[in-house]
Amino acid sequence: MFDIAQISNAAAELTGESLEDARRRLGKHSRYDHVIPDAGSSGQALLESTVLSGLGAAIGGDRPFGIREAKITDHGLDLRVERDEDVQALFGLLSLRTKRGPWRGVRELTTEPVGAVLRFGLREWAYNGEGYRRVPAPVVRVAGPHGVDLRALLAAHREQIESAGHTVRWDPQEVEPRPKRQEPVGRSLVRQLGVSSALGSRLLRRPRLWDRLVGYAGVHLSTRVTEYGLDWILERQVAGTQLDDERLLDVLTDPVVGHGLTVLDHVCSTEECTIRVVYPGRWNGRGVLTVRSRHAPFVTEPPRPGLPLTMLGDGRRASHPRAQRQQPGPAGPERAGAVMQLMGEGGRDQLMWVAERITAVWAAQGLVIAVIAARTRERLVFGDPGRPDWATASSPTAEAGWQRLRVVCPPGQLWLKEPVRSTKLVAAAVAEARRFADRVLLVSRGSEGVMDESRYAQPADARLLVRRASSYQRHLPLPSDYGKTPRVLALTPAESAIAWRQKNWLFEAARLPMTGLLLLSREDEGETLDEFDEAVEQQLARYGTPVLGRFPDHGLIVRGTSHSTHPPTVLDPEATPSAHAEMVKAASNLAERLWPEPLPDAVRLSDKAATAQVPPAL
Repeated sequence: MFDIAQISNAAAELTGESLEDARRRLGKHSRYDHVIPDAGSSGQALLESTVLSGLGAAIGGDRPFGIREAKITDHGLDLRVERDEDVQALFGLLSLRTKRGPWRGVRELTTEPVGAVLRFGLREWAYNGEGYRRVPAPVVRVAGPHGVDLRALLAAHREQIESAGHTVRWDPQEVEPRPKRQEPVGRSLVRQLGVSSALGSRLLRRPRLWDRLVGYAGVHLSTRVTEYGLDWILERQVAGTQLDDERLLDVLTDPVVGHGLTVLDHVCSTEECTIRVVYPGRWNGRGVLTVRSRHAPFVTEPPRPGLPLTMLGDGRRASHPRAQRQQPGPAGPERAGAVMQLMGEGGRDQLMWVAERITAVWAAQGLVIAVIAARTRERLVFGDPGRPDWATASSPTAEAGWQRLRVVCPPGQLWLKEPVRSTKLVAAAVAEARRFADRVLLVSRGSEGVMDESRYAQPADARLLVRRASSYQRHLPLPSDYGKTPRVLALTPAESAIAWRQKNWLFEAARLPMTGLLLLSREDEGETLDEFDEAVEQQLARYGTPVLGRFPDHGLIVRGTSHSTHPPTVLDPEATPSAHAEMVKAASNLAERLWPEPLPDAVRLSDKAATAQVPPAL
């Protein structure tokens, strides 16, 4: 049910790589919840940020940062620049020792020609300082314009340096010891970039976003040391009158294909439009990315039209960027999204994974789905482990709004919001989701914690208790005398149903009315029920807890890129063994039990779904 063409288009439009390369790269993935991956290590992110600091300062190019394509490979990142001047800008970063004076350039940066490209790297002591573990060496390979000999350019630059009496120190084959003393932060670009390298790396991996926006006339990137870290300032030149392309905010905040940032503020006037975003939860994301859009001076050419962005549902021939974000109007009874709440003892992350697989089926069927996963407040942490020794303030933070959970073929959409667990915030998110979504799924934690679930669970139209499927008890062992045969008592279906409720009922479920049960079945358990099992479930329904559905279960899942591989949803490639068919059948049957009446065509194929309207983030 996934569309590899759509996914590869969404990636290639931001990276500039060919569709063939994007399809080949993405064809190896087992999941499509992150289409453009982050740097594999902090050292790789640091190297990419260093390269970007050089390219971003160059001016006069036709492409953003002078980059034609950024190809993500197994070894790191491959860049193709458009001009000799862009290569010279990178040469300005290379380290050298002056005849009489201090070091110049980035002491940790190395480069060497390899075939027709230049391979940039870092000294090992710059990225592998822990000593007790070794990580892959970071690599960025740079190819120049067609017909340009980069080896000759580097040799000419080296000859120029040596003729002035200086000594080049960028050859990785020559050993360069770690400095005995740490350089001051004002003189060390690596120390500055290290605290905000995640921001720079994400910018470098999506360089072609900027010339897809309407009226693109150039960008210029710079950095500024602050009391909390390092800010990135991107000056965007726009030819024409439209400074605010709302699609820019969509991509900056999108975690699947875009940058995954959260908005601090967004202020526009007739002369300037400024967006400030941050990268929450990353120790190497301590900084603010400021995108400042202004009118380009002395531009006589007509403004460039905006190019389509597949991830936002733009058409293939023409793009229609929204000047202002449209707020959904009051919804009538036929448009109000139904809210289903999941509760269970598996923990919030486990329930979230169940919700993601169910909603993936519904979104692939063309519905607009919203998932709300209430989270606890951040734990009290003494100190700030990510704060550098020269920082005097905490990094700015902001609450994330609605974010895309998966790339879904139009008209389907799949959105996620994670408000802090409080009555007011969760209720507001539910009310907001009802206005733009066909169905809303609210994820709640189980019996752990002290929050009274009933205070914010009232908006739910249906409430399901999620439990792992298990065999219904048929016999009850009785105590017997020593040496005698153990005795058992056969249970009736009604007695077995009572035993199941006593074992599986939760504290919250006893206080909140339950619509029914959702059972998670393992692959080896099957779904065939005999007469006894059916009789037990009939009794459970008499007690007010019918089994509304069964869903395939993959066991315990640890979320996060550094943990176990996640099983796919129906929006991912099929694997072996695959539960795609079971997921589709189970989610569809669950929807039929909860909402027997089909959604009107006006809701299923509404204009907001067809245009991939983004829920309001501000």
